[in-house]
Amino acid sequence: MDAEKCEFLAGDESIEIIPKLNADEIHLISADVGPFEAGVGTRVPLWLALLLRKKHYCTIVTPNWLSPDELRRYLVAETENAGLTELPNYFFEIAHILVREAHEDLLESDLVKTLVQDLWDRREAKLRTSIVKFLSQKNVSHARLDYVQPTEVVAARPTLAACKQIARLVANIHDSQQSQT
Repeated sequence: MDAEKCEFLAGDESIEIIPKLNADEIHLISADVGPFEAGVGTRVPLWLALLLRKKHYCTIVTPNWLSPDELRRYLVAETENAGLTELPNYFFEIAHILVREAHEDLLESDLVKTLVQDLWDRREAKLRTSIVKFLSQKNVSHARLDYVQPTEVVAARPTLAACKQIARLVANIHDSQQSQT
């Protein structure tokens, strides 16, 4: 899986919009959405919200978890906790999509972008440290990582592969040194 596939999967997440027009219910394969009443909020899949917004049929309501105050709370929690903090499903994917595609609808979009990047950096550092610690242990066959986002898994793959290769090289050196003695 790559970042594009993660964003595609995030497109099915529900998000609130404020329609600018009245329309009947729309029958989709996955669910029915609507009816739409101008000025009255309703929830739709993210991909539909982006399509309607592009046609100027709605504005997207910023999710509560993407407000600057809530992002600061996540940053504090991420700093104080040794493990990863629980985030909403597809947090980074949805944040990235909204900052890129609907920044006019976001409150303080530049600040949101900065805070999301800070949160990403802190979590990425924790993941890298955890991967290195895990791979440096002997006789450990699995690990449990709670609250990892799909995009973080994609981003951690190269680090994990590199650390795994280093672990193999170290084991080979260790084995060859033992066979010589």
